[in-house]
Amino acid sequence: MGLELLRSTSASNSVFRVVCGEMVLSDKQNLHNEAVFGHVREGVLGISIDDQSIVLEKDDLYFISPNRKYRFFDNENASVEVISLNFSNAAAMSQDYIPQSIIRALINGNCSSFAKISPSESSYAFILGAFADVKNAESEKPEYFQLLVYSKMYGMFYELFSNKYIKILDVEMRSKKYRALLRVTHYIDEHYNEGVSLEEVAEATGISRYYVSHLFKELMDNTFVGYVNELRLNHAAMLLVTTDSPIIEIASKSGF
Repeated sequence: MGLELLRSTSASNSVFRVVCGEMVLSDKQNLHNEAVFGHVREGVLGISIDDQSIVLEKDDLYFISPNRKYRFFDNENASVEVISLNFSNAAAMSQDYIPQSIIRALINGNCSSFAKISPSESSYAFILGAFADVKNAESEKPEYFQLLVYSKMYGMFYELFSNKYIKILDVEMRSKKYRALLRVTHYIDEHYNEGVSLEEVAEATGISRYYVSHLFKELMDNTFVGYVNELRLNHAAMLLVTTDSPIIEIASKSGF
């Protein structure tokens, strides 16, 4: 289910796939694939999530992880601007140096679902400034605006995780399967453009080829081949945009 926004921008081509707009506030249950940064511009807004009720006041910032059920209440006078981020292409995001631990925690629900940042808190000014910069860049789309969006979104996530607004659950960090998946994806990320095979990955990581396939299916909702091809396609697309190399050369450099 997608996020419903008013006066939204077109989707950015950046890895974050940012869309900015005004939140549609209703008392119906919300469930969407996007992560959301919100800024309460006017009024008071209640949100019910994870069996708790939180009151958001004017100027408060908040973050909601993807794939979480929540409802708004007492929202008659509220106005909320949001930045939504689509994490559906995990392969592209890992290429863009976002740690797999953070990507998978957000996508699979293995982290805190909600954070509230009030004006009195130390991170507030930075996050609010970054929020405004991203919104303006996505609305106006000046030259090289993607670089600005990248830098601001990285900063916002750094503030969320470093200040423990959002925490990765211990159960994920201790998971044997998750640690195995990290070894596998790290090796693939380093060698995908060399024609890497399932057998090669299994030998290099000491994990059976059958278990590697199982990890992708269970934890990433993908296949080994699908993940490798996503990395190759993203790399090829980058080379097509940034170089004048022939298509055959680009395909070779991308592992095809």
